[in-house]
Amino acid sequence: MTISQAQLRTLNLLDKKPACRVYRSNRTGDYSWVHDDTHISLTPTLHRLFSSGYAMLSPGNRNVAILTEKGREVVAVRGGC
Repeated sequence: MTISQAQLRTLNLLDKKPACRVYRSNRTGDYSWVHDDTHISLTPTLHRLFSSGYAMLSPGNRNVAILTEKGREVVAVRGGC
């Protein structure tokens, strides 16, 4: 899979600190993924990273997104943006 610039930026953010899921209402699917180091929602990009195996939900907290080993390898090889 080709990594887009947005995905690489998100991987670099996750390398610094996990992203958090923030619910907007009580509805199950009404949430956004956010990160302290950016003001934009990471939801679409993070979902693509989840489905391609570069990021995953934290085993201890399903509202926290972290890098997988595959994601760490991309960050190590490609470095910063």
